[in-house]
Amino acid sequence: MTVTAQQAMEHARAAGGRLVDLTHRESRGQEQVCRWDMVVTLGQEPVERAAAAWIIAHEIMKARTDLDDLGYQLWREHVLAGTKLGGLDREHVLLHASPVFEANDITGVTGYVGEWLWYLLTRDLPPEPGRSVEILDPPKSAVNDGGPDGLVIHRVPGSELGFDFRLWEMKKFTGKAAKPAATLREAWQQLNNEGARYMGQFSWGGRALAPDLRLFIGSMPRQWVDRKESSNGGVSIALNAADAPDTAFDRSHLHFTTHTHPGALQGLMVAIDDLENFAKDVRGYVWSAL
Repeated sequence: MTVTAQQAMEHARAAGGRLVDLTHRESRGQEQVCRWDMVVTLGQEPVERAAAAWIIAHEIMKARTDLDDLGYQLWREHVLAGTKLGGLDREHVLLHASPVFEANDITGVTGYVGEWLWYLLTRDLPPEPGRSVEILDPPKSAVNDGGPDGLVIHRVPGSELGFDFRLWEMKKFTGKAAKPAATLREAWQQLNNEGARYMGQFSWGGRALAPDLRLFIGSMPRQWVDRKESSNGGVSIALNAADAPDTAFDRSHLHFTTHTHPGALQGLMVAIDDLENFAKDVRGYVWSAL
């Protein structure tokens, strides 16, 4: 890694400080059953890639340390200073970073970074007319957890239930012989076959929720089973820019057949030059203080 964390942070801040500030988003497939967005990174200069990697590394560690302000500050200060933690301070920060990054499993890390790409690019979208994001949680803390990948709940005033939700499945594609279409097919089939089980794996008991939202969330499993128009599915795929197709998601409805109402399907494709090396850069910033 030739760009220091300090340099990457400064470039990210100058660009706006968010991942969306370093990307371009284009809506596609407007005539398809499944509409989708293509997101590509802006620029191929090392400092631009480093800025995007720093944003993701920083957001990951903010989320993983959560209320542990000391752990977060220890990590941030040493990463930006280019120094190593030692003793009990290292042990302290390691407990947050090691579950994902210690093994240096590039396959797992790449998939985890792909989930964070979806989350950050979704979180920082401009507000949609007539609807607002009510709940959007960061990706789960485990790398290879078999549960649901992502969920967005929108407040939609005037709709039947006042809200709607979309359950997301995330994949990465770094294959050489296969095509992204096979990965997309697998993702939709997984959501089709496992979506109902995923809905039963969310836990909400410890959250303070407004009464109307609480009522809606309590009914989400049944909404999914009943194929209500308030329940929807989405697939996000992160891949190398060179593998990004011009057309995609045009056969999604053939593999996700449980929900057939208009708008039930949505896709996202995130194209990054050399995805696996980009994921290594993210890990490099997280691990550089350890």
